[in-house]
Amino acid sequence: MSPAGRAGGALVRGVVIVGGAAVLAAAAIGGGLVLAGGDPDVPGEDDVHTSAPDCAVVPEDAVTEALPDAVVESAESGPRPGGHTTVCAWTSLGRADAPGTLRVEFSALFTDTSGEEPVSGVQHAEGALAAVVPHSVDEVALGPDVAAHVWEEQAPGTADLVFQSDNLLVRVAYSGVSGDGPVEREDAREAAVRVAERLVEAV
Repeated sequence: MSPAGRAGGALVRGVVIVGGAAVLAAAAIGGGLVLAGGDPDVPGEDDVHTSAPDCAVVPEDAVTEALPDAVVESAESGPRPGGHTTVCAWTSLGRADAPGTLRVEFSALFTDTSGEEPVSGVQHAEGALAAVVPHSVDEVALGPDVAAHVWEEQAPGTADLVFQSDNLLVRVAYSGVSGDGPVEREDAREAAVRVAERLVEAV
């Protein structure tokens, strides 16, 4: 093959890899922050988390381990229906050898007193957890009293994880590319779990 042909082939492979990473990024980061309309809800007196943590609580070395040379893609925080949410996203798509994305979402869910019987923030979080977790998932221990649910998304190389701490839900989404294709399923899961283990300590 001529040098021009080899160069063209390399360019095509690069486009495929970066394009795949972009698709994975969309899968991992998609969703965005859903802001509440009208007056924001307020926490109850028994709600441990009165707002969602800031992105600064995510340890920098945990992000770097999951995504070397990662940069902040977005950091948003604001009221959501029934609580308060922070969404943080990092990307290393500029790194040709290991592009990827990491998304962390914190949702503090507050006690709901609008019905005949109040629904505590913990119960609210339990309901939200049940709604987001697919039927077929694995459970992993993040600490003595914290279990996380982890599963693979449809996009190859992408893993999702969620855990509950009192009235706080924490969700981690990771996607990555290695070499000519997505990272292995177990590698994506391990990356999400390692980040979650550090978040348990932080929140």
